[in-house]
Amino acid sequence: MTQQIQKSQLAKEINYINLSPNTESKIVDQILTNASGVGLGMILTILGLLLLARWMGINNLIIKWVEKLESDTESFRTLANSVQNMSSDTKANHNTYVNEHSKILEEVRDVKEITNKILYKVDKV
Repeated sequence: MTQQIQKSQLAKEINYINLSPNTESKIVDQILTNASGVGLGMILTILGLLLLARWMGINNLIIKWVEKLESDTESFRTLANSVQNMSSDTKANHNTYVNEHSKILEEVRDVKEITNKILYKVDKV
């Protein structure tokens, strides 16, 4: 157990490794080779996926899907315009109804006043 403590303390004290320049060069070369291999692999994978998608006809599928979206969008625009026109017609009809209703109420008030005047005259006699 004392050896483990001493090793951990020794590891804390040593924070670098002395390597010969030749070994350092080999390590750097290996790291760069691995990194370039991974990058090349990713590029080849993406190119392969694109070629596979094109071979499977996904390009045409996407074009058809975009065309369908455009036609659906146009349909929704037409529907929205129809709803907007219907709303404006409903509002105009409502305004006409309110104006006619106001006229009717005004005429009813006039009739009520005339009726009250007649009743007042009848009561006097």
